[in-house]
Amino acid sequence: MNYAAVLAGLPDAVIAVDADLRVVFWNAAAEVLMERSARRAEGRFLKELCPPDASLVRRLAETLATGESRSEPEGTIERGEGRRVPVSLVTAPLFARAGSVEGGVAVLRDLSRIRQLEAEVRRGETLAAAGRMAVGLAHEIRNPLGAIRGAVQLLSRELAAQPKLREYTDVLLTEVDRVNRSIEMLLDLARPVQLRPVPLNLHQLVERVALMHEEAARARRVAIVRRYDPSLPPILGDEDRLLQVFHNLVRNALDAMKDGGHLTLTTRVSLNPLFGKMDLGAGSRNMVEAQVADEGPGIPAEARARLFDPFFTTKDKGLGLGLAICHRILEEHRGAIQVESAEGRGTVVTCFLPIAK
Repeated sequence: MNYAAVLAGLPDAVIAVDADLRVVFWNAAAEVLMERSARRAEGRFLKELCPPDASLVRRLAETLATGESRSEPEGTIERGEGRRVPVSLVTAPLFARAGSVEGGVAVLRDLSRIRQLEAEVRRGETLAAAGRMAVGLAHEIRNPLGAIRGAVQLLSRELAAQPKLREYTDVLLTEVDRVNRSIEMLLDLARPVQLRPVPLNLHQLVERVALMHEEAARARRVAIVRRYDPSLPPILGDEDRLLQVFHNLVRNALDAMKDGGHLTLTTRVSLNPLFGKMDLGAGSRNMVEAQVADEGPGIPAEARARLFDPFFTTKDKGLGLGLAICHRILEEHRGAIQVESAEGRGTVVTCFLPIAK
């Protein structure tokens, strides 16, 4: 049996070093996890590839010094641009025939997807609680709101000959409608999402949203850039619900660019290792990506983990339900949504949607 081929094909990253911490083996999973090819890694000292205080370096050094295994159930490795990835780590010594330690091997498992699934469970519990609260609030608030709206409409007719006073009734009606819209958003968290999935042209769908926001973009000195993959296959989705998602994301991107800039809409077949292919219950299906990228100030690190939580918002106004509802809609499509952002460098929101078979 070719053991090198077995190690090369493992889904976990396998990195072997000699007694001087020089890399002698770097499998395909390590290439993906560390974002560095085996050709560029093998033959180099591990300290050249990772920070000297990195867990991987420290644990392998301890294994070489003691001849004993080391493990970390939860650690991190650092990729380019300071991005940290959660991993579990196990090291083991490699012995020569004489019994001396001649090297060490480390096995790293990417925990990103596990952490994400745990966050999904917590978020689902929060959404369920918010939904139950919304149903109660809606019942208690909508009835008196309906009575107020009816009374204001009658008052408005009585004041038809007094335009100055009619301005006040118009304001009242506008505000009542705004409260009603807020209640509808809350109810969206409680209602089952009824999807009517059909094959859709993603470009036509995204383009409809772009055209509807062009005037608002022009007013903010924002240029909308399209980067559509012309070979993109049809997706499987509910048109109205997906329009709701992309309207929300484009509006958020425009709100983030108060000083102008570029709003970039991108589509492509996904090669993402976590979401590029997903099990939809009847076998795996390839996914496509639809990205909305802005050149705004970015999102602070402490806020990024809470973006999809209901009632959390980074804006001065708003209920903080838009992204929570987007997340729910994409989840019902058996897709996913991911946000990448860095302060001062803008934000990229990626939606993953299944290809229609």
